[in-house]
Amino acid sequence: MKQVYLPTRIITGNGCLAHISEHASTYGQKALIVCGTHSLRASGRLDRVLKVLKDTGLQVTVYDAISGEPTLHMVQTGLDMARQTGAEVIVGMGGGSAIDAAKAIAGLYTHEGTVEETFCGSRTVTGGGLPWIAVPTTAGTGAEVTKNAVLISPQHSRKASLRHDEWFADVAIVDPELTLDAPPEITAASGSDALTQAIEAYTSIGASPVTDALAARAIQLIGRSLQPAYRNGQDLNARADMLYGSMLAGMAFANARLGGVHGMAHPLGCRYHIPHGTVCGLLLPYVMDYNVEYAATKYAHIAQVLGISTEGMDTLTAAAQAAERARELVTSVGIPMRLGPLGVKHEDLDLIAEESLPSGSLKHNPRPLLKEDVLAILQEAL
Repeated sequence: MKQVYLPTRIITGNGCLAHISEHASTYGQKALIVCGTHSLRASGRLDRVLKVLKDTGLQVTVYDAISGEPTLHMVQTGLDMARQTGAEVIVGMGGGSAIDAAKAIAGLYTHEGTVEETFCGSRTVTGGGLPWIAVPTTAGTGAEVTKNAVLISPQHSRKASLRHDEWFADVAIVDPELTLDAPPEITAASGSDALTQAIEAYTSIGASPVTDALAARAIQLIGRSLQPAYRNGQDLNARADMLYGSMLAGMAFANARLGGVHGMAHPLGCRYHIPHGTVCGLLLPYVMDYNVEYAATKYAHIAQVLGISTEGMDTLTAAAQAAERARELVTSVGIPMRLGPLGVKHEDLDLIAEESLPSGSLKHNPRPLLKEDVLAILQEAL
């Protein structure tokens, strides 16, 4: 038996951010905005949101210290601030890091102990805390519609997810206009992550007819608009495709789970500080090559969705074309195809493979992955 659970209310459309106050005010009068350190202020969008919220009588505190991937310290500081200010609703606004931080702050609000204790397993996540609203400004992680918060602990050299069914956002405000300012390198990395998530959700052993429909549409939207959005950030149609594709991929993998790419990406990103989307885009073609015989029918369909004419091809040949097209897409937006130039060392690969094995994503890959298989893929990508 498989189940699909999607409890978040999703608001979409150009300019829909203007409606944030009517949703936030239903949960209380004290809000904490969790966001990054610079871009929202620089673009003027943070001031715009503050005005909209304050005009409806909300008391708003801003926690704008999320830089890079959220660390345990960042989340603990935000959690302390939420408690000190008596926050009644959390608003996560920004890329996946800001949204994951907001998700963890909201989810852990009523929990005892520290974030570190929960992350390290001495305390368990027992449910939700505060209501929270997600406002994505990049098209990548789909964090606005998932229940997991990916956190990093430099102290423990570990990157992992905290999750619970009650951690889904109460409301997601998905406004393509908010992504227009994303620079090309962010568009490339986040978009490559979204493409990877869509493909891995589609081919996961946890996939279902519902998640297949979501993931296939996500692949189509991202496949046709990743390059246009990268080349012209003001192309609103391409930006909308990317944002909605990212959201659909998030809805799919929240239920189907992911695959080998994400299983390897976490330890690589943690140890070498490689942006998550970059390492996902880099590994995607290699993992697809490894999987092709085990997911041939689905890969053949992916090839068609990505615009390849497969007429006259047998299934395996068409499936191989999907991997090649994925490689073309990510390299066309500047994603590198080798780990070595990013600082990854051959002598570390055995450890990276070992750290990949516990991942739930790895276990949902369509072709089983033993340590020697992970090591072979990493060696090929080096």
